[in-house]
Amino acid sequence: MKLKRFISMMLIVTMLTVFSGCGKKDERTQAARELNLSGPITINIWYNDSAYESYIEFVAKQFKLSNELVTINPVYVEADSYINYIYDESVRKDNACDIYMLTSEEIEKAYLMGLMSENDLYPDVYNEEVFGKAAMTACSYGDKLYGYPVSFNASFLVYNKKYAEPVDNIDKIREISDNYQITDENQDVTMVFEWNPDSMFINYAAVGEYLNVGGDKAENSRDVTVNEEKIKQVLKKYSELKDAFGIDRNTVSLKDCSELFATGGLLYSVLDADSLAEINMTDVDYGICPYPAMGTDVKSKTMSVTTMAVVNPYTRNVDASKAVARAISYDYADYLEAMAGKSCARGNLKIKKNLESYNSLHEIYSDSIVKAKYIGVGEIYMRYEIMLHQVYDGADIDASYNTFATTIEKMTKSMSNTTESSTENK
Repeated sequence: MKLKRFISMMLIVTMLTVFSGCGKKDERTQAARELNLSGPITINIWYNDSAYESYIEFVAKQFKLSNELVTINPVYVEADSYINYIYDESVRKDNACDIYMLTSEEIEKAYLMGLMSENDLYPDVYNEEVFGKAAMTACSYGDKLYGYPVSFNASFLVYNKKYAEPVDNIDKIREISDNYQITDENQDVTMVFEWNPDSMFINYAAVGEYLNVGGDKAENSRDVTVNEEKIKQVLKKYSELKDAFGIDRNTVSLKDCSELFATGGLLYSVLDADSLAEINMTDVDYGICPYPAMGTDVKSKTMSVTTMAVVNPYTRNVDASKAVARAISYDYADYLEAMAGKSCARGNLKIKKNLESYNSLHEIYSDSIVKAKYIGVGEIYMRYEIMLHQVYDGADIDASYNTFATTIEKMTKSMSNTTESSTENK
């Protein structure tokens, strides 16, 4: 494992050296070559996740080859309130960045603070055919597209293709687990199924089909609907998983599961897209399918969060910033996983390794539920997590659900009253 990580890092270093050393223009960055600039400019990109550092630096070098007048300056920002920091620097201190990285769940706050320029120059690139439905929804607000989708995270079922086949519900995994036998051929396998039952994000998919938060666009605070009958049906099955697999939610982490799967010791697990970077450094041949439904008569649907590049309206170089945002999001997307350990939001790449899994993952992502984007929605997700924990630990399902549903009703009513009051005061 350590050797594979070392080899992967050396490949990245070699890639950077080769590209930065050659004097030829990069044919990918057409938008860079079309910029009509009168002199040299600097585009400052701010980001608050250090994982993107190598990738953004690589894009900066490639962009420079296509347009020597543009210097891209990546800046890592560590602030308690990232969006507030960007606002203060842009509005109050005349120190505006040109582009910043943003997760989709914070898009309403950024929009209301006036920190988003519309993504309107490349409609042939930014559409559902290229990026999928979830990416376009996540990067939009109020019927307009603002973000340039870069990467995403979502949960799914992963299986070792050497020993296992795809399944669509938890009952099939239970049956495999109950009847599994160790032989000379599969002696490396130590567990049939393990996952982290503690995570709200990972396990939102269990009831995702029956819980709508924020409406179709994931931004309407007054639009929250629940299917009580189906959710209780799902919760009953979820409550049985502790006895079925003997997993303590307080002791098994997502990292534990991904590491065990990466060694070939696990047949099935529920992981997230960020976990794939480590597995891709191994020889494990894996497949991806949707989060398993809690039975044959219910469905699952995963949640996704998209990280995007956003052009700051306070930039002095609008078109150049939009061209750089495109380069980060689209032109060099096939380098993102190797350099940042992230799954790229672009869905039409023809990658050479794990193409089948890449396509499966993007189908799940495109059809996923976008984590709601409006301010204050975190309370609903926290209450959902509490309900899931209670049920898994053996609490009464009706009582746990009723507490959750009451919280949603109160919050939705409060949000509705606040919105009506704001409208009347205008």
